[in-house]
Amino acid sequence: MYNVMIVDNEPVIKKGLQCFIDWEALQCEVVCEACNGMEAVEMLGHYDIHIIVTDIRMPGMDGLALSNYVHRNFPQIKVIILTAFADFSYAQTAIQYEVVDFVVKINPTEKIPVAIEKATRLLEKEKEQREKLRQLESKINDHLSEISEKFLKEAVEGLISDEASLFNRSRELGLQLENYFAVYLEFEDKHSFPLTNEYQRFLASIRQFLALAFEERPSYIMAMEQSTLLAIVSMDGGNAAVSTQALLTICNEILTMAKNFRRYHLNIGISSMHWDVLTLSTAYREAKEALQGNFYSDNHVAVYRPHANQTLTPGAPPHHAAEQIAEYLQHRQSELAIHQLDRLLESYRSTKEPIENVKVACLLIGSYCFRLLSASQPFAAEPTESQTTVYKQIQESKNIQQLTDILKRLIQSCSRALAFNDKQPNYIVIECQKYIREHYNQNLNLQIIADHIHINSSYLSRLYKKVTGESIIDAINKYRIEKAKKLLRNPASKVFEVAEAVGIETPAYFTHVFSKYAGMSPKEYKLNYSQTELR
Repeated sequence: MYNVMIVDNEPVIKKGLQCFIDWEALQCEVVCEACNGMEAVEMLGHYDIHIIVTDIRMPGMDGLALSNYVHRNFPQIKVIILTAFADFSYAQTAIQYEVVDFVVKINPTEKIPVAIEKATRLLEKEKEQREKLRQLESKINDHLSEISEKFLKEAVEGLISDEASLFNRSRELGLQLENYFAVYLEFEDKHSFPLTNEYQRFLASIRQFLALAFEERPSYIMAMEQSTLLAIVSMDGGNAAVSTQALLTICNEILTMAKNFRRYHLNIGISSMHWDVLTLSTAYREAKEALQGNFYSDNHVAVYRPHANQTLTPGAPPHHAAEQIAEYLQHRQSELAIHQLDRLLESYRSTKEPIENVKVACLLIGSYCFRLLSASQPFAAEPTESQTTVYKQIQESKNIQQLTDILKRLIQSCSRALAFNDKQPNYIVIECQKYIREHYNQNLNLQIIADHIHINSSYLSRLYKKVTGESIIDAINKYRIEKAKKLLRNPASKVFEVAEAVGIETPAYFTHVFSKYAGMSPKEYKLNYSQTELR
């Protein structure tokens, strides 16, 4: 339906136009009316109007002045002018304002529908043209995106090395490559998706996920080798440490969201900051090299550090210190973690390491600590300060002593949170055993129990084994067999019925499990029990 505004200072004309024209048949609806051009202009700010039917002579702003205003400010609106005279002396002026038609008031009910149909045809045609234009723009943008990705891949892989070509092509394609980082992502389960349509859909979903994570920042995401993606992300401002802090936060969010919502695992390598297209291949190399630092790490995200500045200990890069600190915390050795931190910062102090490098290393330690806490959720207590707060404090530190104090507080806070977590296993085990007792006769496994308790299944498996000395599968099976024994003591019971009653649908598998835990088959147990009863 098209929205129509009627503008006329004669109430009789307005009423007649509304009542004696079948607007619905014309696919139109009169949504408002005005007495003159000024009132019409005001209403244009409140209504979505497609067609205006206006008298030519009105007090204040007349129909021609209104047509001029609409032509300049709302060119998509179609205007039909009513005149009381057969004299079309105003036609030339109206043509300049692209008025659709003139209608003489002598018999408007016959002429206006024709003019309205003319206006709606124009609106339909323009709508079709806009849609075609949108589709064409979409195709052009898709094609431009493919060209840009091809150029970037060739640039990062060093296939284009000529400076003039790099600058000219990036400018032609409108690429924003200032204050950027290369972020290299690898999926751990790289063999789970063969080169099929399913893999392409999986890849497309991750690219969309990354585009959302990087929000409004200029970013270019491209597939590299199988199961790897490269994102070129421009950050606000030129401060490398501030930008690294922001990017680390984003990457940790990506890791968490990917694990929670898509249940896949990523490793991420982040380059140092770069400033123009000439160093794209260097940024790519740095990101890949940083990714290799995750080989022996559980942190899943690493920041590139120049070899010349690796001053922690002879031959040891800074992420080794972060790993060692996290390992000490895992073993509840907070004093050793703090000692390791003191060694790291003292080495930086003695060698006068550049301040930005020191802050990046501290951000990395913070990242390891928060990832360690995240892995212990949901039962670990929250640290005293949030990740964002700690990162901001590190960035705003004025000297190395402030950095030392911040990280020591974080390590101690993590230690307390993890110690609190150590007090929870009995509760988790009790909840697990309760769930087994209540659902032993249903489909039941480790993942189902973990989802019920809202805890990581691997963590639950290790914890249950540590506390009880047996696996959760053993606990489920033992409880089922104890229940089965009671049912088998009924002379009328049948083995397949008992199997179903304890949650094991296959009689053969039930016999196997029963024999393993009872030392005899269900039939043998039933026979032995009946003989015992007869004695």
